[in-house]
Amino acid sequence: MASTPRPLPPAQPWAEAYARFVIRFRWIIIVLILTATGVLATQIPKMDVRNDPDTLLPPTNRYVATNDYVEKKFGMANLMVIAVHVKEGDIFQPWFINKIQQIHRDMEALPEARPENFINLAAQKIKYMGADEYGLVFQRLIPTAGISTTDPDQAAEELAFLEEGIRTNPVMAPMLVSMVDRETGENCAYEDYDKAFCKAVAAYIIADYSDGVKEIYLPWVREVRELMAQHAEDDRVEILVAGEPYFLAYMLLDLVQKWWLFALSLLIVIAVLWLEFRNWRGAIFPVLGVFATIAMTLGLMGYTEFKLTTMMVLTPMLLLAIGIGHSVQITRRFMLEQAGSGDCFKSAHIAISHTIIPATLSIVTDMVGFATLALVDISFFKAYAYFGVFGMLTLLFTTTTLIPLLLTVFPPSQESCNDKHGHRWEAKVGGGMTRMLLGPGKWLPIGVIALVMAVSAYHTRFWEGSVADPFPGLEKGINYARAAFKEKSETWQDLERLNQIMPGVISVSVPIRGREALSPDCLDTYFPEYLFDIDDPQERRAQCQAYERELGCWDPDPCGAQGIFNDASVLADVERMENWMRAHAFIGYTGSYAQYVRLVNMLLAAEPGDPLDLADLRIPTREYLQAIDPDDDRDPDAIVQLYNGLLETMTSAGDMDSFVSHDWNEGVVLGFINTMDPVETHQVTMDIQQYIEDHKNDPGFGKVHFGLRSGPWTDLSGDTNELSIEGLDYVRPGVGGFLGATEATREVAMDEWLRTPMQTALAIFLIAALMFRSFTLAGLLLATLLIVLFAQYGLGGYFTAVQNWSGNLAFHLIVTLSIAMGLGVDYGIYMISRLKEEMEATGRNWAQALRNTQNTTGSAVIVSVFVLLGSFIPLIGTDLANTWGLAMYIGAALILHVFTALMLLPLLIRWFRPKYVFGTAA
Repeated sequence: MASTPRPLPPAQPWAEAYARFVIRFRWIIIVLILTATGVLATQIPKMDVRNDPDTLLPPTNRYVATNDYVEKKFGMANLMVIAVHVKEGDIFQPWFINKIQQIHRDMEALPEARPENFINLAAQKIKYMGADEYGLVFQRLIPTAGISTTDPDQAAEELAFLEEGIRTNPVMAPMLVSMVDRETGENCAYEDYDKAFCKAVAAYIIADYSDGVKEIYLPWVREVRELMAQHAEDDRVEILVAGEPYFLAYMLLDLVQKWWLFALSLLIVIAVLWLEFRNWRGAIFPVLGVFATIAMTLGLMGYTEFKLTTMMVLTPMLLLAIGIGHSVQITRRFMLEQAGSGDCFKSAHIAISHTIIPATLSIVTDMVGFATLALVDISFFKAYAYFGVFGMLTLLFTTTTLIPLLLTVFPPSQESCNDKHGHRWEAKVGGGMTRMLLGPGKWLPIGVIALVMAVSAYHTRFWEGSVADPFPGLEKGINYARAAFKEKSETWQDLERLNQIMPGVISVSVPIRGREALSPDCLDTYFPEYLFDIDDPQERRAQCQAYERELGCWDPDPCGAQGIFNDASVLADVERMENWMRAHAFIGYTGSYAQYVRLVNMLLAAEPGDPLDLADLRIPTREYLQAIDPDDDRDPDAIVQLYNGLLETMTSAGDMDSFVSHDWNEGVVLGFINTMDPVETHQVTMDIQQYIEDHKNDPGFGKVHFGLRSGPWTDLSGDTNELSIEGLDYVRPGVGGFLGATEATREVAMDEWLRTPMQTALAIFLIAALMFRSFTLAGLLLATLLIVLFAQYGLGGYFTAVQNWSGNLAFHLIVTLSIAMGLGVDYGIYMISRLKEEMEATGRNWAQALRNTQNTTGSAVIVSVFVLLGSFIPLIGTDLANTWGLAMYIGAALILHVFTALMLLPLLIRWFRPKYVFGTAA
């Protein structure tokens, strides 16, 4: 049986007053807390969890602004890809083509679909493009009724037409089918698609959806999964699914489907509490208090309708882990006092008055850890900040206050609390740690810390660092696929498989805008008719521009259509850029409006009945024309405008909208990257930007802007950094697509990976100095925080070294650095506060004070570690890599925080002897 607790010095006057107040009005406070919990809980269904990358990153970032511009102007930003791979033979079989058509129709019928942007064999915009004696011929590749299944001859004719349409269209074929060498199985080069040795073994359905799909992710992705499961029942095919909306929506679905992990986590927490307190009050009341905080926090998320991500699951898990830690402290203190006096009101008074100060100090530092995240212009950082601060604040009332009040309403008997003065294991652990720290064994924790620092230094490679990047061993870029899903997940494996058979699965878009604004067409006055008689294109253009300045309008009849995509030199530069991109080691397919102009040129250059010549797959520049006929003096711009007119006439409304604007003055080059490695994707971005730099003053590109340099895109007046300007303020334009989002995350990480945690550390140092009125103690706490921070950088360096891109310190995991710092300092604060109490109670006997502290507060800290590990089960048990990464960093950090609080901090306090603990006589 435990002895009667020794008397401790009285608490601070305000703590005593607070304890008297809440006990006196306990029923009102209990009802208010439970009512607030119930009211806010009703708002939980309104939570908006959507995983939208556009809301994760700063809208002012040049890549985010560029991506948003492309999405609003041309679409193609929410692309989903379905690959249907035939297991035997090739794709030119009636059943297979009809299956592609059916999947296309199923995907088109989904909510928020944009059929005009679909790319596949059955899509409206994909047509057979040929020419006869009458001009261009545009026909759908597949009959509306599908390939005939009743007439073999008709089916053979329809399949032959389809195959010819694919093989003779090198512009779009790589986005329609996968061609492999019949002998080797290797992917065919684009220029070989028309060769007999290339066999079509898969077809793609590329679907585009509006931003509205982000608001209905769960029902939408469930419908997609059901459709794919139905089509996958056909054992003749293999179906692979990927794409941004599917990927992001499935993350949410996976989290919902793994609800049982949260139940398991709760059971583990209750089991740990039961083993600690051995009665239902000690097991239930701490959980009840923390769940009140979680319910209120989730309710506030729903009430505000803040756009959240699946990573926000960390917030309730942290509230559970940290809240239970506080709950254990207050419950242990109540049980200890109840065992001695048997008076539940006296026990509650002592428990509240003696824990409210360290609880307030630790919760304030927790709040600081969250609050500093609000300084970063990233949506989910701010969400962590706002809701984390709110949740931590409520813990003061739902744990340190509500739990002892409930124990006065349902008091445990004195006998049931006798063993709560200390379990045997607590005395053994506390005594063992105390003996170690008082003897030669004190160098063991010092050695452990030194080893952690050495390993971290090795993985961060700080000796190779610079001012710009002190830790080059730590990769800050992101592999979105591995950041979202673990390697074993079906979703990630489908994406890897797609990346092998497709030209690439990460999109990149390079928007192009004319530098000069377009003049309105002339309506009342027109340019002089003599302009029709000027044969020299340059002279006629100069005269047209003079009349444009005089009249303030443009007459397209004598002067041609406006817009940079009516300019042969611009299209020629786009052509050269795409040829360079396709030759890049990490870039697969590219497409733009220039590709259609090239195809029309090839079709019209061939005589009816003659085979097409790939040498004519060119923009009709003067160099091209005169290489064929030196006497050819036709105006290339006039030819391009003729081709544009033919394309506009022969295609359906919206067919070209994903590549060029209606006024011909804006367009986009769309490409696909065949790597997801963060180092390589960064290199691709830099290479594209360097190409633009090297060619920005070429004849065509000198007339355009690329991408954006600031945001949001709706105000292009701020984008005044002309391409021809150099100097310190020059900013290279951003690119869009998923590659742009990837690069944006890297820029954010480079800005925040060191600055944000340093801001948190500084804030905690200042607050600790004010709390303890001691710069010495604040410095000691800061030292332990920096040790753990460096260890986290080392952990990130390790994940980089083994190329585990689920764990490298990309932008989405940087948030853990500040959060872990704020939460980890709790342990140190509780230890310092208890050491101060024990030093006063034992007559400044350091050995006894340390042992008593380790037996009580120290053991409660150890219990909190087990609760922490249990609460993180849902984070590591799903297929989501981002939540796994969060658990790895915060879990490792908090475990190291426990070690430093129990083993290192007492040594530092003993050596530096701060007055707050040792008193003025020390």
